[in-house]
Parts: sequence; C-alpha cells; structure tokens
Amino acid sequence: MRVNMNRNKIFTYLAITLTSISFYFAMQNFDMIVDYIGKVLGILKPFLVGIAIAYLLWRPLKFIESLLEKFIFRGKVSKGNRRIVGVIVLYLIAAVVIVSLFSFVLPQIIENLTILTNNLPGYFESIKQSLDTLLRSSGMDGDIYQFVSDLIGDLSQMMMQITAKVLPMLIDLSVGVTSTILNTFLAIVVSIYCLVDKETFFAKNRKCMHALLPQRLIGQITRIVTIFDDTFGRYFVGQLTDAVIVGSICFMMMLTFKFPFALLISVIVMCTNVIPYVGPFIGAVPGTFIILMTGGFGPACGFVLMIFVLQQIDGNILVPKIIGDSIGISGFWVLFAVMVGGGLFGFIGVLLGVPSLSVIFKLIKAYSEKKLRQKELPVDTKAYE
Repeated sequence: MRVNMNRNKIFTYLAITLTSISFYFAMQNFDMIVDYIGKVLGILKPFLVGIAIAYLLWRPLKFIESLLEKFIFRGKVSKGNRRIVGVIVLYLIAAVVIVSLFSFVLPQIIENLTILTNNLPGYFESIKQSLDTLLRSSGMDGDIYQFVSDLIGDLSQMMMQITAKVLPMLIDLSVGVTSTILNTFLAIVVSIYCLVDKETFFAKNRKCMHALLPQRLIGQITRIVTIFDDTFGRYFVGQLTDAVIVGSICFMMMLTFKFPFALLISVIVMCTNVIPYVGPFIGAVPGTFIILMTGGFGPACGFVLMIFVLQQIDGNILVPKIIGDSIGISGFWVLFAVMVGGGLFGFIGVLLGVPSLSVIFKLIKAYSEKKLRQKELPVDTKAYE
C-alpha cells in the first residue's frame, strides 16, 4: 500500500513539474504558438465551417425528415435512405434561397448602396442648409452660430470621407468572397458528410468514451453536451428565424409607408437583429440616418416609431414563441454577455457570448440544485420571504 502511495505521489509531482515546464516554455514562445495555431486553424477552416453549417442545419433537417415521413414515406423507407433524401431536399431549398438572394436581393442592395453613395454630397448639403436656416432663425449668438456651423461642416466632411470608402470596401469584400469559393465548396461537402453520418459518428464517439473513461465521467460529459447542444442549437436557429421574420416584416412595413431604400434598411435591421438585446437599437441607427438624409426629419421620426413598434412585437410575441426559455438568463446578463464577449473576441464574442453564459448558468444551477437536494434543502429561488 505504501509503495502505491509513494508511486502516486511521484506521478503527481512529475505531472506538476512537466505542466510547469510546459507552461513556462509556452509563455516564452507565446507569439510563435499563436501563429502556429492560426496556421492550423486556417488549414482546418473548411472543416470547422462545415461542422458549423451541419450543426445549424441539423434541426431543419429533422423537421424535413418528419414531414417526409408523415406525408410521403409512411414507414416504407429506411432511416438511412430517409436521411439521404432529407439532406438532398434541405440543400435544394438552401440552393433556391441562395440563388434568389444573388439574383434578386443582392443586385437591389448594391444598386441602393450605389445610389446612396453617389447622392450623399447632395444629402449632406441639404441637411447642412436646413440646419443653417434653423440656426439663423433661432437668433443664436454669432460666435455660437459660427461654432455650430463649423461643427456641422466638419461632421459632413467626415461622413463623406467615411462613405467614400464604402464602395472600395465592398469591392474588396467581393474579391474576398470570390477567393473563398473553394473553401466554401469544401465546407458544404463536409457538412453533407456530417449530416448523413451523424448517428454513426456519435456512436463511434460513445464507443470510445465507454472504452476509455469511467461511467460516472461519461454521464457528466453527456449531461454537459446535452445542455450545450440544446442551448446553442435552439438559440442560433431561433435567432436566425427571428431575424428573418423581423427583416421581412420591416420590409413590408417600409413599403406600406413608402420609406426610401426599403430593402437596404430591412437587410440591415435583419442582420443586426441577430445580436441579442442591443441589435435592434444598432440596426435602427443607420436606417434613421439614411432616411433623415433622403426624406427629412418627419419621415425619420416615422421610421423610428415604426422600428419601436416592430421591436415591441418582436420582443413580446416573436422571441417568446420562437426562442422560448432556451436562454434562461435575464436581460442584465444578456447585455453583460454581449459587452464582455464583444470586448474580448469581437463579433464572434457578441454572437457566442449569450449562449455561452447561458450554458454556464445552467451548469451552475444543475450543480447547486444537486447539492441542495443532498442537504435536503429547497431548490426553488424566492426573491422575497
């Protein structure tokens, strides 16, 4: 027994020593390690993107399979063949959506951007003259008037310089998209393999886990993966569905009230609506600015009122129905996750911050309730006694 205890101590000390040495060399060569990791991730990017695509499409695939089984197959087709047909139908739908996007929506967005960029000097000059007239009619003191007038002129010049860079950025973006066509094709192929062989892949993983790990640890890993999958899957599918619905409603409302640049602004609102909590406010800013330049103060106020009504519908009706309680955290923690995630990891952090924090909270809740039950204490949270 003493020999085994001494052997365990030796292994523990050896592990601590090797870990310390590895950490020291990692800190000494941190930049090189980061560059190496970046190269590896660059090589694996098509596979990682393909896995991400498969993960996002898994729930729509299950929905399509259920419809095929209910109305067409009726138990006459094996699960494997049903999966293959479901994947084909799913990607045909995705192809139709993408072709429609590039054939109808994208050209109109580019046309709107081109018109807006070409007419910006006139828009800025019109706003400047209107504000200049307002300042003169208000009887403002000469020095103050000159200061405000110069400030307006400086802001107009700054906005024109920023806007002049929009088209070159769009051109660079299009070139970048073109250069990634091969990677996109590989990612799609990987996603198809992942969707078709998902059950086989997970069965092999479970087999390896049961062969190598203790049963208790397998149960803990399974619970964590289940919480992770349920939270992230429902969150992302729900957020994307909600964003598409909100963008579509915004487009129809803008057409009804005859606001300019309806498609461009609706796409902006749709894209920013993916960001929880602050996304609707971010999306309203460029739309308000565009309408203010092109239509004037009255239409801009009308657009702000329309967005306010739309977001009330979204927050009180659409989000509870589509996403439900998959997040499970309050608005304060949603805002906290967005700010911290964005500050640390940029746009990816904004997208992943909320579901990541939600997973952490759910794991803490499960662990806390387990300990409370062991102590025979109530698990319900009461704000007031």
